[in-house]
Amino acid sequence: MNTRKKVFAISLLLAAVIVLPGVLSAGQSADGQKLFDAKCVRCHAKDGSGKTAIGSALGAADLRGAVVQKLTDAQIYTQIENGKGNMPPFGSGLNKQQINELISYVRSLSKKQAARKK
Repeated sequence: MNTRKKVFAISLLLAAVIVLPGVLSAGQSADGQKLFDAKCVRCHAKDGSGKTAIGSALGAADLRGAVVQKLTDAQIYTQIENGKGNMPPFGSGLNKQQINELISYVRSLSKKQAARKK
């Protein structure tokens, strides 16, 4: 392989390493939002604040807040899978990938809130 082809191949590889994760996380976030809308909005609200009639009655967490955002992905995964307090378990209805997509979306909620405050 000549030098030009090697440089081109390396450039393509670097582009894939830089661009592909952003494309994947954008797709995951979109899928996560769909799951969130279907499974979580009634209690946690569209913005993740927990300010719905059901959420207020059950004490739903503000998913945008520091308490939730400081949790590890593993801790959030466990809460979604097994439930916590008044939150029912979703492990039997969601697979690992779907739970991870929800986690990605929950992580994005605090960023959206910060962007709205600016």
